[in-house]
Amino acid sequence: MIIRPHGATDQHVPYAAGRFTKRDAFAVNQIGAASPFGGLLCSVGSDYSVELLPDGSGCSRFGGRELTHSSRLSKAWYIRDKVSGEYWTCFFSPTGKRSNEYEVVYEPGQASVFSLKNKIASTLTIATVPGLPCEVWRISLENRSATPRVLEFTTYIEPRAAATMEAVFRRSDNVLLMRRPLGAPEIIPDEALADDLVLFHSCTLSAARYCIEKSDFTGDRRSLATPAYIEDCEKTSEDGCVRDLVAALTVEVELPVEGEAEFGFTFGVAPNPESALRITQALSKPDAVRDAIEVSRKCWQELSNTVQVQSSDRVFDALVNTWLPYEVYASWIRQRNAPANLDPAQVADILRCLHPITGAAAHIVRPALLSFAAGLSLLGSYSPDDKSIVSIPPTELLWLVISAGRYVAETGDSSILAESIALKDGPAMPLQEHCERVLRMALNAKSTDSNFGDDRLLAETIRMWSLIRQDFAEHAKMLETLQRRNLTREDRLEKRMLPRRLKYLQSITPVMADKAVLDDLSDHLGSGSNTIGDVSALNSLYSVLVEWTLGLSVTSEGLVLDPRLPDSWIECEMYRQFRGDKYKILLKRNTVEPGCRSSIVVDGEPMLGNMLPFFGDGEQHIVEVTVG
Repeated sequence: MIIRPHGATDQHVPYAAGRFTKRDAFAVNQIGAASPFGGLLCSVGSDYSVELLPDGSGCSRFGGRELTHSSRLSKAWYIRDKVSGEYWTCFFSPTGKRSNEYEVVYEPGQASVFSLKNKIASTLTIATVPGLPCEVWRISLENRSATPRVLEFTTYIEPRAAATMEAVFRRSDNVLLMRRPLGAPEIIPDEALADDLVLFHSCTLSAARYCIEKSDFTGDRRSLATPAYIEDCEKTSEDGCVRDLVAALTVEVELPVEGEAEFGFTFGVAPNPESALRITQALSKPDAVRDAIEVSRKCWQELSNTVQVQSSDRVFDALVNTWLPYEVYASWIRQRNAPANLDPAQVADILRCLHPITGAAAHIVRPALLSFAAGLSLLGSYSPDDKSIVSIPPTELLWLVISAGRYVAETGDSSILAESIALKDGPAMPLQEHCERVLRMALNAKSTDSNFGDDRLLAETIRMWSLIRQDFAEHAKMLETLQRRNLTREDRLEKRMLPRRLKYLQSITPVMADKAVLDDLSDHLGSGSNTIGDVSALNSLYSVLVEWTLGLSVTSEGLVLDPRLPDSWIECEMYRQFRGDKYKILLKRNTVEPGCRSSIVVDGEPMLGNMLPFFGDGEQHIVEVTVG
């Protein structure tokens, strides 16, 4: 099924058409637009990311700093037949030569491009590596012609360096090291690499030649579409200092008839040459590159498998199972790397980006929670560092409570609530007191402003917290009544427009056209739904689809199941991991007696209420639900 946006023409959605394949990968076979899924490659635990478009253009970043140019093509992968002299690229850019077959497949943290041209099938996989400041490239070549072939494979990288750079190729390690010369004059940090960073580019095969000067690579009055370095197989460079730095490595591969070859490259950044060599040595074999790509894939599979669903809506399944958890985090990485000031309405994105993966990433959520709380002040302002301060709205503060409650519910670890945290301008208090102070601030804001606009989010937050602290039970009842009154009002507020990213997702899945889902989403987004960023929008959608549409929510007392399936669904299956236990949940609509109430059976035993029992045995339990 080809996924194309439809609906109003004023959406201006710049996304390429594609289809979902195995493992929810998204395949694109057209160029000229960005992929709606996986366009930013990133890994949890690393500040390294890669922006990649289906035509091969993009940018590598580390810690908010561009390593390659985002304003022009700064990477390319060339294949040249040494006998005929014909050359082309794995991606469409920069040569612009069309292939017999061409497809780019995106997965969380990685992307692969398959190309068939001149009877050579090539697959290039680009992936970020968890915990490492680099990207790896795995290349697979297959000879589909009737004669043996001798090929040259050449990489091209143009680092974003605004000053003279020193480049040294270490043949013993097959690595090209690049840094500013020691003693060089200072430059503006925002314009190029910092003084103490070292770029590296390595390969798993012995390089036949290399190039470090852009003019030597392209040649006079030429471009990357017809580079002189590719056409002249004798051209090479020598170590030294250059003004216009590039990193190009060339390897030779002999392919018999129907023969195959596999090799890899690494590109990244390190604080010093020794660290760079340690990384490249660890990735110096094709097996090591393949394993790193598999680690990247498994990492995201483990982070997103807390909730899995199988329904009649293929797009819905892919969103919940894979892409929404990933895109929430990737949107945070993209936002953090953007050269813009901190938006007060997006301060809590540092917590929101971890919300969908809390069950599998508790070791990351805990320090993020404590760090966020330590940046708050008595009046609710936030200091991301020692040099700046920003005043944030009460709804952003609520995410400290939401994240803390979600962490306790998913892990059962309530000790975090006793962690002592010092405010920026006040005394040290346990995290629990910080959270309750935030709730009181939100309640006060609600009492003074009847158009608070985020009643449902506040009600859900206090209801969740009341399961931890009974003191807030009365507030939860009061807000539940208020929430119900607002939801039944015909003309609640002016018509709200969905954020741009959600309008695209609405155009590719019928579930998001359901009025109940749209109402829930509008309530979760709150009063500022027109201006929120991708992190908040995508996290809100994930919460609505899982917790309100599928009806599967987590509390400190256990899992709560209250499904409200879309009208077009007859049945679906869910898999939920919770504190080591596994639940296989079978949902089926009662079409025989549509007026009857819902019922839940766990391991053959009927249950009262909608709370699933926690067994603590680490086994799988079968939950059968008849939806009334």
